[in-house]
Amino acid sequence: MSLRPRAHIHLSNIADNWRTLQAAQNGGVTGAVVKADAYGHGLPQVAEALHDAGCDHFFVAHSYEAEITRARLGSHPNIYVLNGPSPDEEALYRENALIPVINSSFQFRTMADWLVDGVKMPRGFALHFDTGMNRLGLPLSDATEIAEASEAQSPILILSHLACSEDAESAMNAHQAEVFSSIIAAFPGVPLSLCNSGGVWLGEDYHHALTRPGIALYGGGTPPKGVNLKPGMTLSAPILQIRQIDAGETVGYNATWRAEQPTLIATLAIGYGDGFPRSASNKGFAMLGETRCPILGRVSMDLITIDVTKAADLARPGVYAQLIGPEAALEEQAALAGTIGYELTTGLTPRVKRIYET
Repeated sequence: MSLRPRAHIHLSNIADNWRTLQAAQNGGVTGAVVKADAYGHGLPQVAEALHDAGCDHFFVAHSYEAEITRARLGSHPNIYVLNGPSPDEEALYRENALIPVINSSFQFRTMADWLVDGVKMPRGFALHFDTGMNRLGLPLSDATEIAEASEAQSPILILSHLACSEDAESAMNAHQAEVFSSIIAAFPGVPLSLCNSGGVWLGEDYHHALTRPGIALYGGGTPPKGVNLKPGMTLSAPILQIRQIDAGETVGYNATWRAEQPTLIATLAIGYGDGFPRSASNKGFAMLGETRCPILGRVSMDLITIDVTKAADLARPGVYAQLIGPEAALEEQAALAGTIGYELTTGLTPRVKRIYET
């Protein structure tokens, strides 16, 4: 029996989450963000499951991720590269029919050079305008000039990115939506895309032609009351050893936890070398059945120690404890570690064995 930690990837759950997001869309269509190895869930497998469910629009950060997606899905879907093109990538974009997302005047000139001979991009290109994130994106002041310079080939999509969509009460959401709407005049008839996962829950004023959910596909984020998203993965690790310690004994590096009473502890085969964060020390938890077992002491590179006093009937070497999944909510575990669900799932290393379930 392998003693590696494992992540069961629930492909059917991810597809169901996409359908839930699609049902929440008022008109238009729902794409899927599958960058960062589909948020740690496995890019080829997740993309294929979503494509089989009906998704035709995929967003990645880098061109190499787009190549992987194209190789797995074939010629049909649209694949957008959010970080945009590099001057030496023309052949890659053309051969794989990738859609560059243009974020700067430099990238626009790069793509314009590719069109010098009048050979259009196979699937066109998208323009990303900054509406307040101040990260990537063209300035709004360039909209008219770029529209005029796009006579050789018009954009197929205009997009921007919400900065505070997880907070429905944030005034930033309405501000960005208003700014984004001002772009329409420069690009009449071109489809628009503004929503990330949180934006989907903000309502139809934000939906436009195409939404781009990411974390919600994998069961994360904060959907509104009444919307149930399913976990995209169940992360678990086997118990290596059980031991009884006495009151006054300590656990782990630097003795950061001391027993106030006799305690039954279990050591799990997972640690920050597998991507489970050290910041969860003395704060996170694991589940044995329906029993919550707090993490005791420091998360080390390969090991975590948990309190199994209340789960003594289940705690045995070789038994797997759940750290993310139906009984251990992703966002709760992340919050206890002082981070977000995105970081927990994308941070899992190859030491965690992925097991794909349809």
